[in-house]
Amino acid sequence: MKDGRILKGEVLHQSPFKIRFKSAEGKEEEILKSSIRRITFKNPDIKEPIKQEKIEKADPVIEAKPKEEESQKKPEEEILKKAKVTSILSDRNSFEILGGIGRSSYESQVPNFHRNVEQYGSILGGNGGFFYNSPDRKNSDAKTINLRYTWKRFVGELGGSHLNSLESVNNFGSIVYPDLSGTTISQGAFTPGVPYHTISYKQINAQISYAVFSKSGLEVRPILGYHKIWQKGKDDSTYEISPKDPTNTNAIDWTIKYGVSFSDYLSGPSVGAALEYKWKEKWETRWEFQKQFLHGNSIYTRDQIAYLLGSFFEERAALNNQWKVNSQTISGKLIYHWRDSVFFWTGFQYSKLTYKMEHFGGDLDLNGSPLDAYINTVLIQSLTQGLAGNSTAKAIFLGAGYSLDFSKKEVQ
Repeated sequence: MKDGRILKGEVLHQSPFKIRFKSAEGKEEEILKSSIRRITFKNPDIKEPIKQEKIEKADPVIEAKPKEEESQKKPEEEILKKAKVTSILSDRNSFEILGGIGRSSYESQVPNFHRNVEQYGSILGGNGGFFYNSPDRKNSDAKTINLRYTWKRFVGELGGSHLNSLESVNNFGSIVYPDLSGTTISQGAFTPGVPYHTISYKQINAQISYAVFSKSGLEVRPILGYHKIWQKGKDDSTYEISPKDPTNTNAIDWTIKYGVSFSDYLSGPSVGAALEYKWKEKWETRWEFQKQFLHGNSIYTRDQIAYLLGSFFEERAALNNQWKVNSQTISGKLIYHWRDSVFFWTGFQYSKLTYKMEHFGGDLDLNGSPLDAYINTVLIQSLTQGLAGNSTAKAIFLGAGYSLDFSKKEVQ
């Protein structure tokens, strides 16, 4: 009994709210179930006699007591759950390394921008020049690595990705030169075929995040980080042909080796959020959404080497611009924990970089007086402000990882 008494006897009958009890002395009485702590049957195989009894209306006072007890238990259960989650987070102490390989697609606005600038220079310079078709691109290889340390609610990460793409650009235009008689003439030029060359996107980032929400396998963490991005490409295997006018005996056939290269360096802070969800013990998904605020500069060079009558002539132009870039990155991973320390994963990465010019500078190799060259430079700068576009980098990965859980060792 709840009051501490122990009664021995026989249960003659029971209803939803009370039992009829016969003591060892032969005395019968009715006892409310709400006053009983526990009933222990000595002979459970013996079935109690079936008796019908009029169901009495429940006493509202007695019925209210279990409800009050349940209402008191709910806050206690919630407190216990929160304490359990807090305990799990406070005990976390692990290190993880993962790597992966895959395929990537990358498009850089840097060479696109400078090719358009060169086209403006060709128009304004009045000394020939070249125009470009839209680039052809192919996917190429990609790789990534990431180090991660988790301590209580904090997660620190250091990682990087290297994405490549193949690009081919055809051009056409004209060259202006004095022929053998000294007369200045214009002669058409074109590329008979352009092989693909590699352009690359490299990214290194360091970040720290803090778990502000964790429940039922779902965890949310705001992120603060810092990013560095390098982009580069080089094409030195393209040749241009400029056949002479057959009606002009003083004209000359030209073969021009055409080479371009670009490099772009950006860096800056980032903010974002991480969402992670674990289910069925072995499966896990990770999502990251980040926005980067980057600054940097790009360098674009163009070299033309003309082979003529056993000699060669070289012309070079260079542009160096400063940029302000807003970038968005989304990445996701699906992880399968094969063993305690070994896991396999697949995932993707998508980055979009939006450029805005801060400073235009370089050598456009414009003809004319210094004043004309300056005016043309200012004109090109004003015309090309709207040519800044977007760079995009996309990749899918497949990889594996290894983790060390130091919290288990501490418990042991």
